Amino acid sequence: MTTILQHPRPGFMWEWWAVDAHGFLVQFSGGPAPEHLLVHVDRVDAAAAWAEENRPAWFNDAPPSLHAFDCNGELPVYARNSVPDSPLRLSDAPAAIADVAALVELHKAVGDTWTVCLDEGWV
Repeated sequence: MTTILQHPRPGFMWEWWAVDAHGFLVQFSGGPAPEHLLVHVDRVDAAAAWAEENRPAWFNDAPPSLHAFDCNGELPVYARNSVPDSPLRLSDAPAAIADVAALVELHKAVGDTWTVCLDEGWV
């Protein structure tokens, strides 16, 4: 069964999180997400606001603590923007983020992957 991917507000940036197959937290910026996450867009937006205030390093050039990928369009293709030395596990993530990240479980581990194409078996 194919997962339907959509962007909640095409043309606008938004942050969302998932957990990979090895239990690591993954941050996605922009682009589409699995459709079932869009029912929780207010929770995801609240988590992003919390992270911007409490984890600003996740959004700037500080040494990365989590796997982060960006999308520059509406296609479900995300390019890595940071490689953490010691990636954050979902179990160690702040509750505000862990709650929404647990809504999207990736079928693969991001590991040293440089491109995530969500429509190619990731979700």
